[in-house]
Amino acid sequence: MMIAVVLSSNIKKMIKDNVLVRKPVGIEAAGSMNILFTDKTGTVTEGKMSVSEIISSSGESFKDFASFQKYAPKSAELYFLNAYFNTSLSFADGTLLGGNATEKALGDSVLSELSSLSQQNINKFTVLERIPFDSNLKYSAVNLINKDRLILIKGAPERLLPYCKYAYSKDGKKVPFSTISKELLSTTARLTREGKRLLWIAESDSMPKSRQGNLTFICAVVLLDKIRDEAKAANESLRQAGVGVVMITGDNKDTAEHIARECGIINSERCLVLESSELSAMTDEELKAKLPSLAVVARALPQDKSRLVKISQDSGLVVGMTGDGINDAPALKRADIGFAMGSGTSVAKEASDIIIIDNNLSSISKAVLYGRTIFKSIRKFITLQLTMNFCAVGISMIGPFIGFDSPVTVVQMLWINIIMDTLGGLAFAGEAPIADYMKEKPKRREEPILNKYMITQIALSGIFTVGLFIAFLLCPAITSNFRTSSDNAALLSAFFALFIFASVFHCFNARTDRIFLFNKLSKNKPFIFIMALILTVQILFIYLGGSVLRTVPLSLDELKITLLLALSVFPADLLRKFALRLIGKKRGF
Repeated sequence: MMIAVVLSSNIKKMIKDNVLVRKPVGIEAAGSMNILFTDKTGTVTEGKMSVSEIISSSGESFKDFASFQKYAPKSAELYFLNAYFNTSLSFADGTLLGGNATEKALGDSVLSELSSLSQQNINKFTVLERIPFDSNLKYSAVNLINKDRLILIKGAPERLLPYCKYAYSKDGKKVPFSTISKELLSTTARLTREGKRLLWIAESDSMPKSRQGNLTFICAVVLLDKIRDEAKAANESLRQAGVGVVMITGDNKDTAEHIARECGIINSERCLVLESSELSAMTDEELKAKLPSLAVVARALPQDKSRLVKISQDSGLVVGMTGDGINDAPALKRADIGFAMGSGTSVAKEASDIIIIDNNLSSISKAVLYGRTIFKSIRKFITLQLTMNFCAVGISMIGPFIGFDSPVTVVQMLWINIIMDTLGGLAFAGEAPIADYMKEKPKRREEPILNKYMITQIALSGIFTVGLFIAFLLCPAITSNFRTSSDNAALLSAFFALFIFASVFHCFNARTDRIFLFNKLSKNKPFIFIMALILTVQILFIYLGGSVLRTVPLSLDELKITLLLALSVFPADLLRKFALRLIGKKRGF
């Protein structure tokens, strides 16, 4: 019930922070996460890929398609045909529909030339066959027919390089690839080290099915996807929270390492960069040993994600996984917390626990903070509830032995239960996320709801309050301040008020483990309102409750004494907090 109350009260706040919770258990579990496997594109980076450079076979660099077209018309024509046909994009009325980030970047680079080239080139060609991009293949291809057959292929440099036999020169003639390979490979290596993503475009003499044909290099494309401004801070926040971040990407090793280092994923604790092939060559035990230092998995395949989740869980870690594609669904479902991206497929969202609307690593960090806040709110509520139950049961059992058969009536107990269950839950549900929570370690999988700090507070506060209640009913120095009668009506009315006042003040004690009771209280305005409401209603009950609530109006002096005695729970709990700090065992909620 408390989880439902907390979630419903926080749902609007979380949506404002781009966190949409699909399964209640997901957001609470996010606070316990030890390791997060995150995609690069759109999460660490902006996900808005663009063509920043086109590199010809001679090593010349061009900032746009138009300048490349002037320099090498033949190569530019083939580049255009590749961007238009070797894709899952649709070009409709000057806009791009569908396609992945890479295809959109290539399509956008030729969009301005579409109208002038469409009649000359597009209508001449018919598509015979396509091989769509696949993360296992790392390339896509298209078979076009005009007067002659034309097969175009685009893909990762390392996948196409072994098959490149020729290259198109500036004037459109085929030259041996070996004549340009040294400078081209040098340029490719340099750009990769700088964190740039490269794509090669080539012409093939056959569709790459059972075997790869001989390729003629056309050009290389440099794709730029900027790192999000907030990625570094988000990664640092997760690291402080004890969450290890591992970036999974289809980029090559050098590019992935550069980006991971720039945003802080690679650090003194995590510095290992592996490719999918290296990952596959490891046994599960070897990978478990490497897991604490793993920072990046490059050239990753979909099955790598599921394997990493399984091995991490076998190591006792609480695992978070991000994903946006259909292939990511098994890993999202298997992870303890599956984060689907807002721009992802419906299949990925259905398999997830939480949807990150803006695809941002920063929002995942906020989800962790909300998860921790919710779990702490539940612990605070349980502390209050068990303390009040301790007091209610204690005085009800002791009452008959000290001459009071019913210190609290059944109707009064109903009001107490409303405070404990409903109003208390609503009050703690409004607790604001505090940045300091992200400096704590994640809780262990086997960690119980009740920790030693809570048990100590419940026991000591309960014992002190029950003692206060007994003293209130028996101590002559206290009872002499109340009007006497055969049924002790004034004393029992004051006792009812004392119980509620003490319960309200215990709410303040349970709300924070800080010495300062009002720490961050202004951020939980519903708490202030609910506490004020309970006190107001209780005073009305004293004066208007009558025989239904077994109350009689109290004088102002009687009410003051009752309130002052109830306030004693504050210094009593303060002493407990000081004592815990002195012995160095303060842990909190």
